[in-house]
Amino acid sequence: MWTNWAGNQSASTKLTRPATLTALQSAVSESQNLRVVGAGHSFTPIVAGADRILDLSNLQMPTVGPIEGGQVWVNANARLRDLSLALAQHGFAFRNLGDINAQSLAGAVSTATHGTGQELPSIAAELTAAKLVGAAGDVLTISDIPLDMAQVTLGLLGVLTEACIKVVPKFNLRRQVRLAALQDSLDMMHQNWTENRNFEFFYIPFTGATVEIRHALSDAPETNAPRDLDMIAIKVLRLARNAGRLSPRLRAMLLKLLILAQSEEDYVGESWRVLCSDRHARFKEMEYHLPPDAAGDVLAEVFRLLERDHKDIYFPVEVRQTAGDTACLSPFQGGPRISVAIHTDAHEDHRKYFNSMEPLFVEAGGRPHWGKMHSLTYSDLSRLYPDFDRFCAARERLDPTGKFLTPALSRLFQP
Repeated sequence: MWTNWAGNQSASTKLTRPATLTALQSAVSESQNLRVVGAGHSFTPIVAGADRILDLSNLQMPTVGPIEGGQVWVNANARLRDLSLALAQHGFAFRNLGDINAQSLAGAVSTATHGTGQELPSIAAELTAAKLVGAAGDVLTISDIPLDMAQVTLGLLGVLTEACIKVVPKFNLRRQVRLAALQDSLDMMHQNWTENRNFEFFYIPFTGATVEIRHALSDAPETNAPRDLDMIAIKVLRLARNAGRLSPRLRAMLLKLLILAQSEEDYVGESWRVLCSDRHARFKEMEYHLPPDAAGDVLAEVFRLLERDHKDIYFPVEVRQTAGDTACLSPFQGGPRISVAIHTDAHEDHRKYFNSMEPLFVEAGGRPHWGKMHSLTYSDLSRLYPDFDRFCAARERLDPTGKFLTPALSRLFQP
């Protein structure tokens, strides 16, 4: 039985694990529909409902090939953390990463997974060429699929086996973390994105405080990594929420103690080690990518509604920015976007919270993260993406029998 990381998606379908490209081609060429699983860090129901599930973690191919001209062919089904380590051993690195690197590269690019940085695009925009196994079991390249379609596919055009990506000489980053007042973070966020290589902030519900995180290139000596207090902070936030059910004053007191205990952080290390962290507290997530000029008003309303109507929420709200790109299905197509991510405990009901916030995002022209929860359908998405119908036409041509479709994907990509 397959279950995703959050535990909100599962399938009883037996997994097939081809070890060679020939075996993979044979498996894909069979008539039943199928989906490929990576690390399971998506929250959406795009695996469940498939007749077959393929796991490519045993696929035999080099993790990293020769690096030429700042580009390298890699095993698309390797995990980002393993690729980062392999690249570092050759003196190279990803230009940017998100704060989780457990995903497979294929899953990350296919859903336009991103980090933060006004001038830094999603990882999909770093893909310059690809090899996929198509619906008939044939090997496809960007000669068959235009690059702007191959970069973000949700696995709908074929099974991504190898990807050529841009890399840079490996580098160190200085990570600085500090507390700020919520209004200060809102007032200064655009300036902070302009002035910092990477900037993001998290709002801690019911405190009026944010945690701001900055990264800058650094030649300073590496320092010891700080202790990861994420799990402890989440446990305190949950404890405060539970205590608040008995006494709002007790919740306020515990939150105040948490804020007082929050220490500033200043850490220099290898880029991928500084950018990424393990997430031990499991959650469900919705994330929308907003036009920058709309983000301030939307955030103010999100925080207002959160504290008025959703007293049970204790997970922080995450705010990032990503540079624009040209991929057909990229949420960042056409210009930079500010991403707002909301979370609930993986074991708690998310529907009231997510359902109340999603209309704010949609009304502002937000586009959903492909790997995170949303309720949009084909008619909604075709209005949000200028090239959506062109992508759908290509999907129909490349996969006329719907081999890579599940019921959930059909609602997204078929009228």
